[in-house]
Amino acid sequence: MNITLTINSNKHEIDCAPSETLLSAVRRLGYYGVKFGDEQGLSGADTVLLDGKPVNAGSMLAAQAEGHLVVTIEALGEHPEQGWKKTEG
Repeated sequence: MNITLTINSNKHEIDCAPSETLLSAVRRLGYYGVKFGDEQGLSGADTVLLDGKPVNAGSMLAAQAEGHLVVTIEALGEHPEQGWKKTEG
C-alpha cells in the first residue's frame, strides 16, 4: 500500500505492507535516531512525537501515522549544554 508520511516536516511517499510498523518505515526512510529497544516498547528508544505526543513507533502501524506529523530525535534542537565544550590546553 502507498502512504504519505510527514516526518520532521518532510513529506515522504512510501510503499509499505499493511503490517509494517512506523519504526520500520521511519528507519527505511533514513531516520536512524529512532531505534528498536524491546518488544514491549518500554525502553523508549523507539519514541517519536506524533502530533506533539510521544508514541512508541514499534507499537504503531506506519499507515496509522498518515495524515499526522511525526517528529524524530533528528529534528529536536540541541541545547548548548548538551554539546561538547571545546577546551584549550
